[in-house]
Amino acid sequence: MDNISRKDIRKSIEHILAKFNSKEYGELLSKLEKAKLSEDINLIVEYELQIKELSKNFEFDVWMENFINEKVKGTSVVTHSGKGAHTAIKHCNINYILQTKPKFQHYISSATQRNLSFDCTNNAARITSVFNFLNQTVKDNVNLFQLIVDGHPEILNALSDDNQKATQYLDSLKKALSNDFENLKSSDLNKQVFWPNSEDSYLSQQENNYRLLMPLYPNSLCYAVFQKIQTRNSEENKRSRIQRSNKDTEHKSYFSFNELAVLKLGGTKPLNVGQLNQLQNGRNFLLPSMPPKFEKSQFPSIRKQQKTIFNHSLQYFCRFGFKLLFDMVKAPKNVVEERDNRKDAFDLILKGLFQFARHIQMTMPAGWSREFSLKMAQKLWLDPQRAQLEDEDKFKQEYEQSNWLFDLEDQFAFWIQTILKNKFGNIKEQFSDPEYREWLREFKKAVKISQRKKQGVF
Repeated sequence: MDNISRKDIRKSIEHILAKFNSKEYGELLSKLEKAKLSEDINLIVEYELQIKELSKNFEFDVWMENFINEKVKGTSVVTHSGKGAHTAIKHCNINYILQTKPKFQHYISSATQRNLSFDCTNNAARITSVFNFLNQTVKDNVNLFQLIVDGHPEILNALSDDNQKATQYLDSLKKALSNDFENLKSSDLNKQVFWPNSEDSYLSQQENNYRLLMPLYPNSLCYAVFQKIQTRNSEENKRSRIQRSNKDTEHKSYFSFNELAVLKLGGTKPLNVGQLNQLQNGRNFLLPSMPPKFEKSQFPSIRKQQKTIFNHSLQYFCRFGFKLLFDMVKAPKNVVEERDNRKDAFDLILKGLFQFARHIQMTMPAGWSREFSLKMAQKLWLDPQRAQLEDEDKFKQEYEQSNWLFDLEDQFAFWIQTILKNKFGNIKEQFSDPEYREWLREFKKAVKISQRKKQGVF
């Protein structure tokens, strides 16, 4: 920006003012741009000479004064406007580009977009000229708006040869850009929200300590969203979407936006809302604003106050194994079939139990069991990474000794015994010590198989 001179700025202002006031000049500029694209040297020289000759008839000071008095005055350069709520609202505007941005952002806002486009509003008959004037490129993609905001040292001299007039013009431009926080105005047409400053404000009837919030429509952010969504119609994106079903071509990524809604602002006259709204033809895209869909986990959850994982929830998770076990108990006795069915039932129950344990070990953070009331053996089994944390030497020592596996076997066997006694109360005396020892053996055997296969459960 330091390499931009007064001459560069003046030339760009002359170009934009000439386009406003001379149809012939604007047409020549369009022809010159096309000639440059086609790299036709002869045409480029011809059009540049015509433009130079036509420029001699310009009265720069007259055009500049008319532009400031007839276009700039009454126009507001904004990023947020009340006109998004109602086109009759005036002077409810903010230019967020001039505000200090937050260092840390926890949600998407107008601060997220680095190069936020400005908008012009308040007077539909004037705003297009002001918008195009401020967007006029001077050099290296720097426009007049940026030079004014940054206070470029050459901008004042470029506005007029008369220092007094130049100062007047610059003040008018800055006034259109600036926020007037000393004379804030609202409107009964605008939306308003009373926000409590403390809990007492809404919990009691005595204190009336509220802050009145006046939400403004984020013109510039909505335009950024509009531009992003419109790129779905680019030729490259269309081509990539079509090629996705073609096996003989290289597939490229493409994007789409689903479940969009369109909010039309301004009716048949979108320019009444602002210049950016006019560029969008009044269409403002609304993204889905619905609560997230949470999928219930197939695994049982563990509450902080529960003492053991061996409960009804885990029984339901292993229900297919228990159904087979119950059927075995109900069926007529046959030694071979009974042995096979019992083995299949315990395989299913232990498979479900180990899946649940692995899920907890993989998804819960190390040390989660500190705040839970589970039995120590279950904490050592389900929270093995806790042993690696600082100040957990005792936990690590108990984990490495592996004595907790014996307690775990007992807890499993007691769980099976309790379920069968509750299910078959009329024959509960049959589920005694021999069966209990059998369930211990089944668990111990499953643990060894899991360790031998290195499944990571133990």
